[in-house]
Amino acid sequence: MRAGFIGLGNIGRGICSNLIQKGHELAVYDIYEPAMERFAGQAYLAKDPLDVLAHSDAVFLSLPNSEVVEETVHAFIRAGVAGKLVIDTSTSYPVSTRKLCGEMKEAGGALLDAPLMAGPDEAAAGTLDIVVGGDADDYVRAAELFDTYCRSYRYVGPGGTGHLIKLALNFIGLTEALLFAQLFPLMDRMGFAPERLFELFEDSVLKNWTSTFYTKKYKERRYRLDFALALGAKDLGYVKRMYEECNVPAFALDGALDFCRTALAEQKEGEPPLDMSYPCETMYRLLGMGQEPDGGQADTEKGGGCIGRSCS
Repeated sequence: MRAGFIGLGNIGRGICSNLIQKGHELAVYDIYEPAMERFAGQAYLAKDPLDVLAHSDAVFLSLPNSEVVEETVHAFIRAGVAGKLVIDTSTSYPVSTRKLCGEMKEAGGALLDAPLMAGPDEAAAGTLDIVVGGDADDYVRAAELFDTYCRSYRYVGPGGTGHLIKLALNFIGLTEALLFAQLFPLMDRMGFAPERLFELFEDSVLKNWTSTFYTKKYKERRYRLDFALALGAKDLGYVKRMYEECNVPAFALDGALDFCRTALAEQKEGEPPLDMSYPCETMYRLLGMGQEPDGGQADTEKGGGCIGRSCS
């Protein structure tokens, strides 16, 4: 199939490599030129998103937020999308996605929301898990593409449902990560070593993918960039917006968002994005135990789009 991919960050480049390896003709675009240069000689390097659309039957989007997705899809519709399939792998706002699905269908195209349930390592290995929303016929049409980079994929309902499920999982997973980020410094302040706390959680009923992934960082006070804190705050903000539209309070979510914003205020201009684990260091500083540990933020090119199997 002629496929296109827009957004070649930590996740996107792994998916693209698998699409190429499995024989799909690929066109790619990213505003960050070095990300495109990785695929020189392997894929068509497009000059802009519309150039990707012109060279593709199916276009993948891996973009930072719903606003950018909306802008891109609306540009596609103006250019003509008859017979085209757009697959949004981003974490987007479900209400927006539902509207875009209807607009694409009316214009003769189709849109699937297919967010990811794992991270850069799984993308590179072709073992991602995804959930997919949209028309069932379009889901079947896209199966040969999903086969190239997924360990599993599941149809969950009409347009926007995939993003709804993704946000539900992120709400639980990210909030859990923030709970541990708040707890580890306090226990350390009270004299209980982070290494011992980590071991206790690893040997308890609370152990899961998220707990292990994040508490290992908290134990070491190393906050390598795997999933940008700004993206996590954006995802939680989408959940908050749904509560607001229902005119009910978000309770625990409000605290999680406040914690994210407090940590994000420590982001220094010109430095790499902070990881979702960084609020742990913010809590250390609030407790008067701040220091300048090696953040270990390897691979700072475009923080990934998920936090792992337990959330995204």
